[in-house]
Amino acid sequence: MRLFFKGFSCLISTCLLTVFLLAPMAHAKSKPLVVFANPGGKGDAFFQLMDDFMQAAADDLGFELVVYYGDRNHVLIDENIETIFSQNRLPDYLIGMNARGCGVSMLEKGEAAHVKSIIINQSFLGEERDQMRNPGEKYKEWLFEYLPDDTQSGYLLAKSLIEKALADGLVDKDGKVNIIGISGHDTSAASILREKGLAQAVEEFPQVQLLQVTHAGWKRDRAREIAQGLLIRYPDTTVFWSASDLMAAGIADGIRDSGKRPGKDILIGGVDWANFALDMVESGVSTVTVGGHFMDGAWGLVMLYDQIHGETVPTFSNSHFSSITSENVASYRKNMAPENWDNIDFKKFSKYLNPKLKEYDFSLEAVLKQFKK
Repeated sequence: MRLFFKGFSCLISTCLLTVFLLAPMAHAKSKPLVVFANPGGKGDAFFQLMDDFMQAAADDLGFELVVYYGDRNHVLIDENIETIFSQNRLPDYLIGMNARGCGVSMLEKGEAAHVKSIIINQSFLGEERDQMRNPGEKYKEWLFEYLPDDTQSGYLLAKSLIEKALADGLVDKDGKVNIIGISGHDTSAASILREKGLAQAVEEFPQVQLLQVTHAGWKRDRAREIAQGLLIRYPDTTVFWSASDLMAAGIADGIRDSGKRPGKDILIGGVDWANFALDMVESGVSTVTVGGHFMDGAWGLVMLYDQIHGETVPTFSNSHFSSITSENVASYRKNMAPENWDNIDFKKFSKYLNPKLKEYDFSLEAVLKQFKK
């Protein structure tokens, strides 16, 4: 009997020791699950950049990141929201955007399931904003939103194109720069706000005439068709303003189809800092690409990390855009190539981990500083 108890005691001791040793390992593997409801697709000119930059941040900050792709299809985008909330393991945090109106469903389901939500990139405007209110008010699980200043992007793009057109003498017989704007969806917050920025820039230049603003649904082929048709209607066009780089590429195709030279006879520019758009800037086909907002998902993760650790995070804040032209494209590509993103220490941007940091600095300049060390 004594041998039995001695053996039993050893067995219990061994089991307890095993549990004690394995517990930290199990804890180490238990990362907060963050799901990103991405309205784009794998390989998307903009959203792939956002995914990859978010993943680099998630790795540094200790998050498990899972991405659902909507392929820019409103039906699939809505289905993804349903799928996310039907899983056995619900996300600890859900990051998404109000793409094609899915933000309402996302917040409603998050509230019902007690899943904390963050909105980036696109949010609510007008009556929809009045209905949804602000983070933490109507929906208690809605933590904050971090949005690009899309009005600024539209303005910067238009101003760069106008100044270049005037400098190059791309004007009609009356000395006017004739601009056509091609935007995304007429209900998209990004489209609406970027068009607002375009209008603001046009107002600052009396020698500019905005001929028409139309919508290509963020599609390259559609932008190509529209550009061809509008050049027949407005043959004196010297500038195409595009709400995205993908549509700007389509516009370049349409200009060529019309027997003119993009970047020479007609200037074009877009938004997103897509890799192919950097090629277009380097080759002179495009005058400018405005961007930086692909980093917003990563900065959302930094603020989420801080909030989890007790820091106060603003319920609403904006990111800001920068322009890439022939003057700085080589420098940007050298330092900010995706293969270099693992060299960025995202913990350096955290208030919790850097108590002396009083305000967030998510600027491109702050990121580039890490490559100068």
